[in-house]
Amino acid sequence: MKASFIPVLQINKPLVLERIRVNESSRIYKKVNELYDGLIPLIEKLVDYQAVFAVEDNCFGFEQPPLSDCDKIVFCYVTIGDKVCLEVSRMFENGQLLEGYLLNEMTNEVVMDATNQLYRQIKSLLKPIGLNLSKRFSPGECTLDMTYQSLIMDELKKSFEIRGTLTSAYMIDPEKSTLYVYGADPKQPDSDVDFDCSSCPSENCPYRRK
Repeated sequence: MKASFIPVLQINKPLVLERIRVNESSRIYKKVNELYDGLIPLIEKLVDYQAVFAVEDNCFGFEQPPLSDCDKIVFCYVTIGDKVCLEVSRMFENGQLLEGYLLNEMTNEVVMDATNQLYRQIKSLLKPIGLNLSKRFSPGECTLDMTYQSLIMDELKKSFEIRGTLTSAYMIDPEKSTLYVYGADPKQPDSDVDFDCSSCPSENCPYRRK
């Protein structure tokens, strides 16, 4: 099973403001709030989604439980393209520091929300055939080595024209992109959680979900 998916553009404003530590009592709240609303049309114009996944028999030698115990591996790629990254860079170069910072954080949330939407789509397709998903595993997180970026990219390239490349250090270009996997197995406990922050060692991560 393999398919493309088109996410719906959504941004969780309270979460973005919490992440950048701005609330209604903050001195810059009014300014940030105005900038936020003004950036929405720009984001709608610049975001260029690609969200794809492929479900394959597990013959890839993952040593990370529960991936190692699942019958299937689900390979995923999500990007919002390079136009947003170029605009963030342009803002910083022009001294629009607050605008650039806010645009960067808002589009980080766009990427994360797109992965959540893709998770729900994959789950809706696999659950009826008796397969439950593990939590998400991203190379460089949760002890999954960064070199797995190449494996995920190579598997997806067999089925899709992936709009992205890897650097020699396994970083994705465009920056606002992510590669990751799930395990899928009848014995895997069913869960509504895409990524369980409680099991992540990065307790001070600004993107940590509560």
